[in-house]
Amino acid sequence: MIKKKTRDFANVDEVAEHVERLVEGWASVIRCKAAQYGGAACDRIIMVVFLDFYQPPPEGSYCVWDSTRPMLCEDCAIDLRLLDLDQ
Repeated sequence: MIKKKTRDFANVDEVAEHVERLVEGWASVIRCKAAQYGGAACDRIIMVVFLDFYQPPPEGSYCVWDSTRPMLCEDCAIDLRLLDLDQ
């Protein structure tokens, strides 16, 4: 595997694409879903969950962390007033 340096990426989207290629098949990439809550489209990677995290393996009643889960990054949650850090 070729080691990348920070300067090898033009923007955060290139970093996200690189991360998704690296973890394909053995991790789930969770992205911000602010648009589902009326916010601006963010799509930041907020979490990478490795498949061996599931012990035992996920079943129908077990919560699976994947990119379809409605999760928000901290900035979007604050902008949408769903998270108040002053408390």
